[in-house]
Amino acid sequence: MPPIFRKKILVKGVVQGVGFRPHVYRLASLHSVSGWVKNDASGVTVEAEGPAVKLNDFIRDISRLKPPASRVDSVSVSVLVPAGEKGFFITKSGGAAPAAAIIPADLALCADCRRELLTPSDRRYLYPFTNCTNCGPRFTIVKSVPYDRPATTMSGFKMCPDCLREYMDPLDRRFHAQPDACPVCGPAVRLGAGGCEYTGRAALERTAALLIAGRVGALQSLGGFHLACRADVPGALKKLRGAKSRPHKPFAVMVPSLAEARRACFVSKLEAAALSSSEAPVVMLLKRVPGSFAGAAPGLAKLGVMLPYTPLHAALFALLAEQGFSGPLVMTSGNFRDEPICKDSPEVKARLSGVASFTLSHDRPIHNRVDDSVAFEAAGELRLARRARGYVPGAVKLASGGRPLLACGADLKNAFCLTRGSEAFLSQHIGDLSEPKNQEFYSETLAKMRALLKVAPVIVAHDLHPDYASTALARALPGRKVPVQHHAAHILSVAAEHGLSDPFIGAAFDGTGYGADGKIWGSEFLVFERNCWRRAGHLKYFGLPGGDIGALEIWRPALALVKAAFGSDWRRRAGTLFKVVPQAGLLTVERMIEAGVNCPETSSMGRLFDAFSFIAGVRTEATYEAQGPMEMESLLDGKGYGAYEFRLIPGPFLQLDPGPAVRAAAADRLAGLTPVVISSRFHSGLARAASSALLYISSATGIKTVCLSGGVFQNRALLESVTRRASKGGLKVLTNVRVPANDGGIALGQAWYALKGYKENN
Repeated sequence: MPPIFRKKILVKGVVQGVGFRPHVYRLASLHSVSGWVKNDASGVTVEAEGPAVKLNDFIRDISRLKPPASRVDSVSVSVLVPAGEKGFFITKSGGAAPAAAIIPADLALCADCRRELLTPSDRRYLYPFTNCTNCGPRFTIVKSVPYDRPATTMSGFKMCPDCLREYMDPLDRRFHAQPDACPVCGPAVRLGAGGCEYTGRAALERTAALLIAGRVGALQSLGGFHLACRADVPGALKKLRGAKSRPHKPFAVMVPSLAEARRACFVSKLEAAALSSSEAPVVMLLKRVPGSFAGAAPGLAKLGVMLPYTPLHAALFALLAEQGFSGPLVMTSGNFRDEPICKDSPEVKARLSGVASFTLSHDRPIHNRVDDSVAFEAAGELRLARRARGYVPGAVKLASGGRPLLACGADLKNAFCLTRGSEAFLSQHIGDLSEPKNQEFYSETLAKMRALLKVAPVIVAHDLHPDYASTALARALPGRKVPVQHHAAHILSVAAEHGLSDPFIGAAFDGTGYGADGKIWGSEFLVFERNCWRRAGHLKYFGLPGGDIGALEIWRPALALVKAAFGSDWRRRAGTLFKVVPQAGLLTVERMIEAGVNCPETSSMGRLFDAFSFIAGVRTEATYEAQGPMEMESLLDGKGYGAYEFRLIPGPFLQLDPGPAVRAAAADRLAGLTPVVISSRFHSGLARAASSALLYISSATGIKTVCLSGGVFQNRALLESVTRRASKGGLKVLTNVRVPANDGGIALGQAWYALKGYKENN
């Protein structure tokens, strides 16, 4: 008989709430080893004994054959004295190990549960809380680790004998599925509409009927409420837009299947995989018919699309089909403008009663509110524009660690970052911190994340801007403060993602960020060497009359650029462009520019895009951030129309002078050229200039690695063109993938800045 060995195996990563213990149990049976497995605060701990060959095969297969929703970061093994144990057991969770467990993100409805949900003979037929170890709520219901039912908002639901039998059977896919439930013992939906109440299937059927009739309703989903209505009923969309003060901003739609998504839009393999993944984000897809879905996404070539990712959505679409409707539903966040998404019925009643004709809610409490994630494909990668449901609280693995810290993020599209060793945990999308309710959401989420991760930050990194709300929040917290320049943080978010050590060059293009010289930066070329950074180039400064209002009244930065480009002769040569602007306002702004009153200097790429969208004739004012640039990008048809010139001016800082491009674009517009041509020439010229600037700085420094970041690089055409041109010039180009290039990813860069001890090289 071969000798018996016993080993202790500690598995770290995403290994709780994903069927990892039954996976280990099945492997133990397969390899005939004895022992036990349990969850603890560190991950999953196993003690196993058996012959050396079988024990080694068992340990190898723990990570090789891991469950699909899991992620194994490390497997550490130590030798124990054999105990002569017989059989293999799953034991009670717990233990005194240091906190290192990672709670998985919420998982979209799996194929097995979807099949049960849509089978009339199944006991979970149309049950809107069907789940198993491969799908269902996780982060939204968890309160603490280890991840067990008593530590979730399912603790108040006692399982019936049938569910308990599944839950206790190691060979069942619902073994220790903490949200396991059925119509007998689990949560239930409730519909309130017109003074009547419905529950269960009747509530779903009535909801389907109300939606088909063109009503707007509030639907409780995984991480909060959606506001939903038909995407093809103008009256419903008008009501929704009026209530949310979103006259043009696009809404996402939900379609019943991937086939329906393909009928409406072009869907690549990568986009299809994302739509069908366990993360199930909203994916930005190119419309098949230009101008379609005008109510949901007016003026845009792309449409945000998602599939039914919860059993509630799947059941609802099944009942909609029964009643003869298979079209898309608008499914947008249940909030007003930039406020937090509503997570319970009292919030809906207080905040959404004016828009929602009915409310479909349920009694499974949401502990962590989380909005939908948004993704898009560019340069062969799926990239996140908003990181939330399906991705949070997943960690970004860092190349090295350090003392625990908090990075507070920016003010727009805020998300903060907590580090634990070599793991960086970004919060879900918080939103605009100028909204008091979002500041409350920030504090609430920070307290919950700290408790969940068991992290006490000793360092607090924050934006350099002295007046940001995030800076004020940072000042109020304990710990050593580390201010971080906005664009340095953008670029370092790429470096952190890719485990990059300097030296490297960075290009950060966005709307606004407080510069080291006190001006408004936004088109920055930075060099990182020996844990120091310096500014190497930027867009030539221009005036921004009125400051931030220029992001809405986009004729303002256009006027500043036209005056700078044409000088005193601007009215004769380009004044016709501004006939659409109220002349009294135009005269006032002209005087502001000339006197330098309330007209800060900026290198903002976002405002440059705004200005060119005005010059191209796309629009005069914006009703949401980057509306003009998004509509201008939507005009691109892939044809070549030439390129405008952006002159490179060498000096202490390399400058991109937009003057020649402004003059050419104005002349083209006055000559009657279409916005399509002007947009194409602008994008091509800017991409050439940006890549030329990178190559110029590379030649001067000898550095061949480049990081691109900032919200403007969510423009697919610009990102792909700059990447292609810089790569052809011999540069290695890295970009954001797992965190947004916009301000939603900036906290990761702030964290990396503080961990690595970066300083500005004046």
